[in-house]
Amino acid sequence: MNMARLQIHMESEILRFTTQVDIAIPEYGFAERRAGVSPEEYYSEKNKLPVMFLYHGGTGTCSDWFRFSRIEDLSEEKKFIVVCPTAQNSCYTNMAYGPRWFDFINIELYDMVHSMFPASTDPAGNFAVGLSMGGYGALKSALTYPEKYGYGAAMSSAAYIPQEVALGICPLPDGGKSIFGDPDKVLGSDNDLFALAERLKASGRVLPKLYSACGTEDFTFEGNVKFKNHMLDLGYDFTWVQDPGSHTWDYWNDHIKMVCDWLPL
Repeated sequence: MNMARLQIHMESEILRFTTQVDIAIPEYGFAERRAGVSPEEYYSEKNKLPVMFLYHGGTGTCSDWFRFSRIEDLSEEKKFIVVCPTAQNSCYTNMAYGPRWFDFINIELYDMVHSMFPASTDPAGNFAVGLSMGGYGALKSALTYPEKYGYGAAMSSAAYIPQEVALGICPLPDGGKSIFGDPDKVLGSDNDLFALAERLKASGRVLPKLYSACGTEDFTFEGNVKFKNHMLDLGYDFTWVQDPGSHTWDYWNDHIKMVCDWLPL
């Protein structure tokens, strides 16, 4: 496998502490030699690669996707950079009582990746992708920063979690208050994907292309169906996949391949 793997421990100005990011970059290899591409051409400053910002789920870490999925094989095959940040159990938010994970990932980390690596700055070459809690985060990144991420994809997404907080049925230990704050104020906030999508559509800004997959036996299925219906009603370019499956790595490993086939890689 012709892949460079990096574990970066970066001191974040936004977080105010050091955090870890795992990155994989496809290197020059046999496929390039067969195609007649020289190392000089491959490593030229003009050869910018697409970037997948790939988010872990709740209780997970930045290493999960590399440990449990075939993402490195897909990265090498389709030639894109994989960036896996740590976000703890933040739901990829600027927490009400905790660090500003959303700003760190979408501002500080995004800028670092594009300054240090051969990463495309075209929104059509930047993708926010994630599972479960990370699926919620990926959709939020794409709906907040469509000028950065042209595509957002989620598997078994926690897209409905702000609504669960507001209804008092959120499964998080404190009902999600440490993350989202006052349950009476979460709906309509920047953490509410339904409201984010409405505001973005009304703004006249560019809309990202979105993808969501969920197994019919998954506990997030009903919330994902509600979000899918909302997005289609708003007229988004929204690809929906429902098939048998539950909240497992077997499902996500199958569907990350489907996501990569959907993306412009």
